[in-house]
Amino acid sequence: MKKTTTLLITFSGLFLGLNTFAQDSLITTLAAKNISTFVREGRSFSGAGWDKILTQAKASPDVLIGEDHFTNEIPYFTAAIVSEIRFDNFFCEIDPFTARILQDKIKGLSPAALQKFVNEFGDTFSFYALNPEFELLKELTKANTKIQGTDQILLIADRLICNQLKKSTKSTRAKALYESIENNSKLYFENFLKDQTKPFYLLTDDFDKKLTELSGLKLSKEEQEIIAAFRLTAKIYKSRSHHLRIQLMKNQLMSKLGEWQNKKNLFKYGANHMPKGESLMEIYDTGSLVNNIADSEFSSSMHLMILGTKGTQASPFKGYPEGKINEQSSMLKSLKPLLSPVEGEQWHCLDLVAIRKGIQEGKINVKDVTLSRIIKGYDLLVVVPTVSAPKFITP
Repeated sequence: MKKTTTLLITFSGLFLGLNTFAQDSLITTLAAKNISTFVREGRSFSGAGWDKILTQAKASPDVLIGEDHFTNEIPYFTAAIVSEIRFDNFFCEIDPFTARILQDKIKGLSPAALQKFVNEFGDTFSFYALNPEFELLKELTKANTKIQGTDQILLIADRLICNQLKKSTKSTRAKALYESIENNSKLYFENFLKDQTKPFYLLTDDFDKKLTELSGLKLSKEEQEIIAAFRLTAKIYKSRSHHLRIQLMKNQLMSKLGEWQNKKNLFKYGANHMPKGESLMEIYDTGSLVNNIADSEFSSSMHLMILGTKGTQASPFKGYPEGKINEQSSMLKSLKPLLSPVEGEQWHCLDLVAIRKGIQEGKINVKDVTLSRIIKGYDLLVVVPTVSAPKFITP
């Protein structure tokens, strides 16, 4: 009996393995039939894949790009889309206050003054501290596209925001507190870069005490909003609550609904956030919200995922070494059935709609949860053969 049971388990495992292989093979076959290539030529692209991307992006009011951060190629790709299509709004993974500050500085400062500002505060710009990302903001600003942030405040952006608040506040005491936060934030960050066991100032008891004192002062509506945002930001970082962060992002997106509804909008976030269904981190994220709003208006949003399969990425902090793309990462392993037909140094565009239809009709059973969420959540998958690490804008 024991031997029979063992044989049954062995055959069952073999059957499941063969079935999974067959399903992966079917996905690969469909991917190969729905793949087109394109090439980069300076600041633009050409080829059938690029034509497909532009056609779909032009047809949809909301274009969502889910990316792998810290490369040169993806902001170049986004900039090329922006050069072909004019957007009213650009939603990105920074806070709304930093977004407004950056756009105001890009618009209002001379080239020399802007460079001086960048030299002093560039490390507080999150992803936009990288040269191609900051150049993308310049291109968007030049096109009169409004930059909209929906994220929590970056751990070191308290310095940037308080530098601006100390110039605009009408409270003498608040000005002193903002200046103290600015100076402490810079000092704590410098200490962190030397020793990663050191805390960021935003997470300290002293920062919390200063917020409490500021809350008791007579301040403008904007100052009150920023102080509340600082409190929620600190709570997100301290609790490490991904759910709370996504709640904030969706809340801030909905608070601006009147500014982007029935407009042409571009979204550029990490790939975790942009699927039209369940996100890659088991939550209904920004991409799902935008998709549902578009659907309620008898329209559809266009969701594109882009990543590199080899090459290098920058570190989040200047002065730290760049890293190699991990070709054995869990993400690339999940994507293997889709990536198998990808060959050579051309860029590839995979249309996932046919594969998604196969899943919906019960012809394909995807066992890998991440792969399933990508196929169901994205319309196109853009594969960059080799990515490279960008430089920071600060000298």
